[in-house]
Amino acid sequence: MAIRETDVTAGAPPAGRSQAWAAANPRSRSLAQRARRVLPGGVTHDVRRAEPFPLAVARAEGSHKWDLDGHEIVCYVMGHGALLLGHSHPDVVAAVHHQATLAFHPGACHELESEWAEAVVDLVPSAELVRFTASGTEATLLALRIARAATGRERVVKLAGHFNGWHDQVAFGADPPFHGPDTAGVPAALGPVVTVVPAEERAVADALAGGDVAAVILEPSGAAWGTVPLPAGLLASIRALTTAAGTVLVFDEVVSGFRWSPGGVQAVAGVTPDLTALGKILAGGMPGGAVTGPAGLMEHLSLANGDPRRVAHPGTHNAHPISAAAGVAALRVCRSGEPQERAARLAAAVREGLTSVLAQAGVPGRAYGESSTFHLLIGHAGEPEQASPQVLKAAGMNPELSAELHNGMLAEGVHLFHGSGFLSAAHTEQDVERTVAAFAATLPRLPAGLLP
Repeated sequence: MAIRETDVTAGAPPAGRSQAWAAANPRSRSLAQRARRVLPGGVTHDVRRAEPFPLAVARAEGSHKWDLDGHEIVCYVMGHGALLLGHSHPDVVAAVHHQATLAFHPGACHELESEWAEAVVDLVPSAELVRFTASGTEATLLALRIARAATGRERVVKLAGHFNGWHDQVAFGADPPFHGPDTAGVPAALGPVVTVVPAEERAVADALAGGDVAAVILEPSGAAWGTVPLPAGLLASIRALTTAAGTVLVFDEVVSGFRWSPGGVQAVAGVTPDLTALGKILAGGMPGGAVTGPAGLMEHLSLANGDPRRVAHPGTHNAHPISAAAGVAALRVCRSGEPQERAARLAAAVREGLTSVLAQAGVPGRAYGESSTFHLLIGHAGEPEQASPQVLKAAGMNPELSAELHNGMLAEGVHLFHGSGFLSAAHTEQDVERTVAAFAATLPRLPAGLLP
């Protein structure tokens, strides 16, 4: 339920929405204090950092979740995009429960890993063979290793603003100003073998001209699952350029896979990469990732020991039976395309409603996005394609505005994902109405001077 003004301490002076939310969530505050004593920064994922403290959730079901203080919230984080079917989908829960009664980790091959791989091959256009990993980051790491082994080259090209996981080989250029490492701790020696270029045909062509690039890796949805849309026709152009250069094209569909369609963005765009990295929906909300592609590339993983072209790939939790059970169940539901269509239809309604609220308030901006996603752009009057990548990745918001909007929406019972959101098949028209109403209530209550 939304937080009422009376939930805030009586007699207190007018406060920002962050203060109102904080006052109504003492148990989240208490957990944050406890977490800081044992977790760096009090969180286990950078994206969960929040001011004045993070939301703490007790349980979730369908499109809603309940925080530690008992507030019911419409969720647009959806497991960071992993939950196309919603929280605790009964088929996925039943599959996990059944497998847990059989074996958590047999330390041997099992039937589910083959059934899971067969589902991927059936749905994803680029898939012939599949190797599972424990996360999407591991999937992109393995994809680049296969590309280097197959081509005998070392250099990787990635597109500015595109996030391909947190391992050293791709920890460059994901955030403004889109050059250099994104974090401390990345070896300087990797700089010469990782080239970051703008999402432009000419820039990619120039980067490939030397004939020394093993792989081009990108999010086919556009940077940050469509926050920065790709120019029309660019995927097909990059496909042609990489083919001509003998370079492996890697689509990072960790977020978009099975969401844009049962076969991901590549099925919608009609552009097939050489390798695809998968995660999130793949494992039905459990930990898991995969690399898939044609046998000629994937068989570098199966070459005999001692073959210099062999790619070694261990991993304790690769195709973990619990993740495999959840993944098989989720993909079985996703294969019809109906969950994607429902979520996309509701996302379009959210985008339309949020854009209408901004227009009625006289605030420049809009909500945009593709498939079952939305992104808020505040402070820019034109189309998203006309804004710079720097503006789009910040959603036109400074950190203070972002925090106030985030907490203001929480106070109204809606959890955004840093100015964006994922819809699921479990969301409803009532959720959309509640979200638009929450935004309409939050916008005029933001502290003076924060809105453009």
